Amino acid sequence: MAEVFARLSSRAIALGLGTLLLVGACGGGGGGGGGGGASTTDVTVWTAWGGAELKAFKDVLAPFQSKTGIKVHITTNRDSTNQIANGIAAGTDLPDIAPGPTDPVQVKDWVTKGALKPIETALGSGFSDYVSNTYSALITPPGGATDDPYIGVIGGKHYELMVKTQVKGLIWYNKKVFTGQAPKSFDDLLAINPSQYGAQKLFCAGFESGAASGWPASDQIDNIIMRQSGDQVYTSWIQGKTKFTDPAIKLGYQTFLKEVSDQAVYGGRNTALSTNFGKAGDPMFKTPAGCLFLEQATFITSFFQQDFASLNLKAGTDFDFFAHPSVNSQYDGNVNGFYDNFSMYNDTPAARQLMQYMATKDAQQIWANDGGTLGAIKSLTYNDPVFKRAADVASGAKNLLVTAGDFMPSDMQKAFWQSLLNVTRNPGSLDSELRHLDQVQAAAYTSS
Repeated sequence: MAEVFARLSSRAIALGLGTLLLVGACGGGGGGGGGGGASTTDVTVWTAWGGAELKAFKDVLAPFQSKTGIKVHITTNRDSTNQIANGIAAGTDLPDIAPGPTDPVQVKDWVTKGALKPIETALGSGFSDYVSNTYSALITPPGGATDDPYIGVIGGKHYELMVKTQVKGLIWYNKKVFTGQAPKSFDDLLAINPSQYGAQKLFCAGFESGAASGWPASDQIDNIIMRQSGDQVYTSWIQGKTKFTDPAIKLGYQTFLKEVSDQAVYGGRNTALSTNFGKAGDPMFKTPAGCLFLEQATFITSFFQQDFASLNLKAGTDFDFFAHPSVNSQYDGNVNGFYDNFSMYNDTPAARQLMQYMATKDAQQIWANDGGTLGAIKSLTYNDPVFKRAADVASGAKNLLVTAGDFMPSDMQKAFWQSLLNVTRNPGSLDSELRHLDQVQAAAYTSS
């Protein structure tokens, strides 16, 4: 499989899941604010996960702690990258294990400064099994390159342990409402008449996510651009080489606006702007249905089940998805995905043991069994029929491509997300928004 995979961190999910927590996994005690673990029987871990994701992580850790006697102290930290950067600069304690940074410049910098320890060191003799068992796109730079900071590979060494994956751009629907065939093309999707199925509008959408509002819209336009104009244009755009005023990017915005017009989206544009992403699909399950479809990643199923607990919604029975339809057939192999990873910041015996455990099929199978995610290992089994099919989408992709905003410089990301809110509110502002984004791009990529 000739995949090219780049990363989206769990930032988007984490921003919608609960408040900042400090917990000891499985009764392991408090995590503290920092903490290189000097003890051989303790390891400190920072993660962005909360709610169901945190519970699943604790389930993964339970057999490890029981077998080894090592206590894992978890801090749910939604600002770990900035705090670790500050710790590196100040020379203060870092967590033993935490996600790697999403900024490729930062990845190189932290490797150079010795803050990130090679996965080869952490896994030892188990590294070869990790390579053979994991989706190759998560660990192998394209074209034989020795550097790919998007997947944490620098100088031929790996600095991020891949543990979970997700697929984006899936079109979700209520199976009791939409009973038709999955459209073959994006134009076919837009041509569906929702009233034929008793629904008010074609799409639901929710772009609100606090300080990160706009990222759900960026997922939608990313799927369009990579499948409309191809992976080379898409990657060049992320790298700041293709301007926002480029015809390919403008066409992507124009296509996106067809999805969020007042005629197409439930409640109109203003409702999409004010609705939290986790609640966006709720109208699909009401009577009458507010909309037929919601475009979102695999993780959204937990929100369906949480918001309609009384209905006891079942994947594959009450709701399902079809893959993002063709926009330009020559680029059908491009799929939007992301992953969760852990990096080792302190090389201790306990940290090595935990990294080795999380790389195993046994550990990742627990994540898969708990639901809500795909693993990074190819051979996992899924009880959930939706995730079983999502794994097929991931394995069948030619290119698994990163969500753009998460790998743009921070100023660019902020402006990009805001532009999608602005053009949704006022489609007539598109040209001026794109010109403004060109200016931000020129400054942001120069300074990065």
